[in-house]
Amino acid sequence: GTEAHDGDALIMPFKRFASDPTKAMHQDLVLPTARPGSRLEVVKKTKKKPQQVGKVDKVKGDVLEANGKHSMAIIAGFFTPEINIRDKVGQRVFVPSTNEEGTVAGPFGKAGKCKVNFPKGISAEPGAKAELYATASS
Repeated sequence: GTEAHDGDALIMPFKRFASDPTKAMHQDLVLPTARPGSRLEVVKKTKKKPQQVGKVDKVKGDVLEANGKHSMAIIAGFFTPEINIRDKVGQRVFVPSTNEEGTVAGPFGKAGKCKVNFPKGISAEPGAKAELYATASS
């Protein structure tokens, strides 16, 4: 809260730095000295790292009428042939080059490739990088 009353001017100091390329205004995150011991902490978001990295082998499935993209892709490099891919169904897959997200649908063949379903379609070319994340899509 503030100590400003109705009709009082509310002053919120901002700083601008000449070295900042965005020329954004920054607010000082330290509370006034009238309340010692209280400090606002900046919470930094941590980027989740992919569990595995693979590549798009080929695109398959029906072409979606809404956007003309394929609904499924075959991804290689996520799993070894010894891993049971059926246990990994539902894990989130992200293609960074096109910002498209899908989920593992099941195995494809016996060489460790998997089918990935993309509800909004996939436009990535074969050979594009794909990332597998441990959590299901949200």
